[in-house]
Amino acid sequence: MRTSRPRRSPSRKLPPPPITRRSFVGRAAAASLLAGAAPPRVVFVQSRIPGSPRDLPSLDGHVLLDEADRQLVAADYGGHVSRLPVAVVRPGTAGDVARMVDYANKHDLRIAMRGGGHSQYGQSQVADGIVIDSSTLNGIGWHGDTIDAQPGARWGEVAKAALRRGLIPPVMVDAMMLTVGGTLSVGGTGETGYRYGAQVDNVLELDVVTGAGELSTCSPDRNRELFEMTLAGLGQCGIIVRARLGLVPASNFVAPRTLTYHNVENFLSDQARLTQAEKLGLLNGAAIRTEDGRSRYEVYAASFAGSAADADHRPGWLNGLRFASEQPAPRMPYWNYLDRRRAGVTASLAAVKRGVRNAALVATLPHHSAPEILTHVLSTPETYIGIWTVEVSAKVPARCMRPLLRMPDAEIACELRVQRRSTGAGSPDPKTLLTATNALLLRVLAAGGKIYPPYCPILSKQQWLEHYGPDTLQRFAAAKKQFDPNNVLTPGPGIFS
Repeated sequence: MRTSRPRRSPSRKLPPPPITRRSFVGRAAAASLLAGAAPPRVVFVQSRIPGSPRDLPSLDGHVLLDEADRQLVAADYGGHVSRLPVAVVRPGTAGDVARMVDYANKHDLRIAMRGGGHSQYGQSQVADGIVIDSSTLNGIGWHGDTIDAQPGARWGEVAKAALRRGLIPPVMVDAMMLTVGGTLSVGGTGETGYRYGAQVDNVLELDVVTGAGELSTCSPDRNRELFEMTLAGLGQCGIIVRARLGLVPASNFVAPRTLTYHNVENFLSDQARLTQAEKLGLLNGAAIRTEDGRSRYEVYAASFAGSAADADHRPGWLNGLRFASEQPAPRMPYWNYLDRRRAGVTASLAAVKRGVRNAALVATLPHHSAPEILTHVLSTPETYIGIWTVEVSAKVPARCMRPLLRMPDAEIACELRVQRRSTGAGSPDPKTLLTATNALLLRVLAAGGKIYPPYCPILSKQQWLEHYGPDTLQRFAAAKKQFDPNNVLTPGPGIFS
């Protein structure tokens, strides 16, 4: 827990910290390996890390060279890509991150920070480079009525800390084990996004380690270009080591409702209408193929309520909607709602450890393109293969203000989240899943869609150009050259490598 921190200059190199017992243990293990000693589980890594023992920076945390530790970060939630790093760093301080980035520059190594490893196509992996495990930088502290969170802090812990003061981040993800640094590096979407944009739109200040190894504080009023090019910047210009998060008042209860539709146009138009509903709290939806091959659509909408009595009132935003049926759900405390998917998330993580492969695609479509895409997904067997859920939620692109979080050129958009997996014997093989996802990706791009990078196959150079547009990509490339001149940061997305 951090309650205060000294002010620092906007950009500075960090001197080595004093040697502590903890840092000595980690450095001693690495040094013995680099000097030629052979610890029980390591025999071949010593030739992969350049330099001599005294070349390694002194750290408050640890450098792990053991093959078992490196294998743990060699894959991600998708399971399709394996890239073995030469070292894993578990930093004790933000300064450790800066020192390791500086080390990577000196030795021509690539380096990336990894949160929970929930990307699906190798975006946070580094072959023969260094992976920084953010889990040891997990502090949460208060700064007035805002929260300072380190990158490895999980959103569930941030939410619990905020709720104790009657506050909440404006946009919350749907899985409480996702990390602050992870989602802010890619955008961060949630069920209040139609009103508040993305998580990156609600960040007030960052501490960032640039690709040059400099620790800088940035905000809309200070080092603005670094701020803009870090949020949703896929780790290309800097690594987030602290984020100051804006908060809003939190209600005590959530009163959810499921609205069922048999017509895709009514389903989508009602979602679009709800983005303008003043009293609405949460908004999401799903497209479902039933066992008899038909399609059903559901809107999941919820009111916020300060009391149980308020939660039981029928909300006015239901008036004029064209659903076929309505099913209220029991009201629940706000935290219970946020954490409602815990069992499913736990099961999914266990499945990944068993070797289940995921091939998700998340993208945002112009509203007018969504009916055709949804109909195609649900009615085409080769496209629907391996799909276990299709979520659809309306967004307002004008409320997403960060330049690197790309949204369609439309007044209303639809976020499409296609979750596809191979569940084992008898299910589609991973290659078939990837083929189906890539084919759907091309259709989405042709329809004017914009991808959500951690849950999308790696784009080609031309596709990245079309995704960002020439002006934004030129700005992004200039920032990359300025803040990461040696191109050491986060090679996985393949934008500049």
